[in-house]
Amino acid sequence: MENFRFSCGESNFSACGQPIARLNCPSASREGPSPVPVTVLFPEPSQTIDLSWLEGEKKRMLEYDDVLNESFFEHLIICAPRTDKSASLPPDVLRNCHACYDWSPSTMRVRLSSGPYVLSGSALYLVYRLYDDPFSAFMFGVTENGLTPRSYLKCGHSQIPVPSRLYYPPASTECPLRGKRIAIKDVFDLAGVPTSASCRDYQAFSGNAKRSANMVTTLIDAGAIIVGKTKTAQFASGENAHDWIDYQCPFNPRGDGYTDPDGSSTGSAAAIAAYDWLDYSIGTDTLGSMLGPAASQGIFGIRPTHGISDLDGVLPVSPHLDTVGFFARSITTFRQFGQFWYGGGTTSSQNYNHLLYASNEFEKYPTDVRTLMDAFVSDVAKVVGQAKTPLDIAALWNEKEAPAVKKTLDEYLSTTLAHIQLFDCYHNNLKFREDFRKLHGREPYANPMIRFKWGLGSRLTPEQYKQAREEQEIYRRFLREHVFGKNAVLVLPGGTPETRYRDVYDAPPDKSGYSLQGFGFLRDLYSFVGGLPLLVIPIGAVPRKSPVTGGKVEEPVSISLVGAPGTDCALMNLAESVLRESGRPMTVLTGKSLFGENVESLEM
Repeated sequence: MENFRFSCGESNFSACGQPIARLNCPSASREGPSPVPVTVLFPEPSQTIDLSWLEGEKKRMLEYDDVLNESFFEHLIICAPRTDKSASLPPDVLRNCHACYDWSPSTMRVRLSSGPYVLSGSALYLVYRLYDDPFSAFMFGVTENGLTPRSYLKCGHSQIPVPSRLYYPPASTECPLRGKRIAIKDVFDLAGVPTSASCRDYQAFSGNAKRSANMVTTLIDAGAIIVGKTKTAQFASGENAHDWIDYQCPFNPRGDGYTDPDGSSTGSAAAIAAYDWLDYSIGTDTLGSMLGPAASQGIFGIRPTHGISDLDGVLPVSPHLDTVGFFARSITTFRQFGQFWYGGGTTSSQNYNHLLYASNEFEKYPTDVRTLMDAFVSDVAKVVGQAKTPLDIAALWNEKEAPAVKKTLDEYLSTTLAHIQLFDCYHNNLKFREDFRKLHGREPYANPMIRFKWGLGSRLTPEQYKQAREEQEIYRRFLREHVFGKNAVLVLPGGTPETRYRDVYDAPPDKSGYSLQGFGFLRDLYSFVGGLPLLVIPIGAVPRKSPVTGGKVEEPVSISLVGAPGTDCALMNLAESVLRESGRPMTVLTGKSLFGENVESLEM
C-alpha cells in the first residue's frame, strides 16, 4: 500500500507504506478493502477481557499518547497467543472487537504492540499523526524507510509526521532514548533525505545523504525517533530574521511571536519552545548558534566543550569553533540527555569552590532583568556554598598575559573569532561553489548576508588565519590556567540587554553585517574562542510592551553558567540542583509564556 493520508476524529494522519504485521484474523479482515483505523490491544496473560478492562486500557492509553484518539477505538483487535483462552471475547463486549491469535511480524524496527494502526485487508500499518508547523520551524518532516534500514523518507507535505508513543517500550540502559521524538538541524546529514543548510541550490546540488551524521546515528541507536529537519540560518551562519531569503525565518513562539528567534539553530529552538509533542532538538554552535536561540526563546540549551562533538556528517563552519548542542524544556530531561549524548567526554560531578561573577556584564541589563538575574545568582551561591567573587577578566589578563603579548584583552582578541570563522567558512564552501558553477554556469544563490560573509573571508590571508589560531590557543591556555583551574564556575547573563524584533530593518550587510561576524571582545568568548562549556538556563520573564503589536508581552530572562573543559554534565547537575533547591520551576511551557503567568496581571 502506498503512503496515504486520512482523518480520524479531529486529527489528520498518514500511514506507513510498509505493513508492520499481517493478521490471520478473518473476522477483522472482513472489515472491507478500504483502510480502517483500529486499536490493537495486547492483554496480559490470563487477563479477563470485559468492558471494565477495555475501558481501563482505553483511559490509560489516551492519557499516555497524543496520537491515539477516541475514534481509533471504534474497531478493536485483541492479540493473544492461541493458548490463552481467557482472550476469547464475550458477545456483549463490543460489536467491532476481534480476537486475533496469529500474526506475522514484518522486518521493521518497530514491533507490533498495543496502539493505533490502520488495517487494510489483513495488513496492519503504523500511523503518524500529522502536526501543523505554525511557527515555520521545520524544513520538512521525515519517516523511517521501511524498505531500507536506518534510512528515512522526506515528507511531501508541510505537516510533521509523529508516531504513537505506544509503539515503543520503556527506555532502558541500552536504549535510553527509546521513543523520544527529536528534531535535527538541517546541517546534519540524515540518510535518505537532503541536507540544505537553508540554501535551495545547495540542497538540489547535494542530493540525498547516503549515511547519517555520527551523532545522529548515536541517537537513533539509542532508540530516538527522528521526526524532521529544522531550519537553520543559511550555512549555519549569523543572520537576523529579515536576512532570510531562500526560506522564511521561523517565528519565536514567545511573547507576541515577533521577537527575533536568533540563530543559527533557529528552527530547533523554535520547535522546542512551540510544540509539546517534541521532546528534544539538536543544533550546532560556532559563535552563539545555540546560546542565542535558547535565551531568546526561553529554553535550556548548551554549547558544549569544544572537541567532544563528533562532527562527521555535519556541515562545517569552522572545525576550530564548531560544537553540537541540544535544546529541551525540562532541566531534568536535559541533564539525562546530556549525560547519555556527551557521555565519556564529560564529568557529571564537580566540587565547585569558586563562584565567579562578571558584574560588568550584568550592569548592561535593565533593572528588572538584573533583579531576576541577581536573585538566581544568590541561589547558585547557596547551592555551591561559596560567595560570589567578582571577575574582572580584562584586569586579570593585564596581570598575567599583557606583559608578554603587549596588548590589552580587547586589543588582543579584537579579530580572533571573526578571522577564524570567516576564513574557514569561506574555504569550506569554496568547493561547492566551484562545482556548482562548473555544472550550471553561475554562482549558487546565497542570501546577501552570506555573500557578504564570504567576501570578508576571501580577503583574509593564511598568515592572518594562523595569527588568529595562535591567539585562540593563548587565550584558551589563559582561561584554563588562571580562571577555571580551581573548580570554578562563572555566572553570566544570557541573551542580549535589548530584545530585537523581527521587523527591524537594518542597513545593507556591508554596513550592518559586521556585528554578526565575531569582531571585538564578546561576552561569550569564554566558550566561542576558549572552548569552554556554556549552559543557558531560563529563569523568568519580564513584562514589556511590544513595539510591533503594541500589546503586553513577556520577554524571557536567562542565565549562563560557564565551566572548565569537560564539566558539561556537572553544569547541568548544578543547574538542576539550583532550580530544585530554590523551588523554581524546573520545566518551561510551550507557547507565549514560559511559566504560564498571565501577562495582563503584570505591572508594566
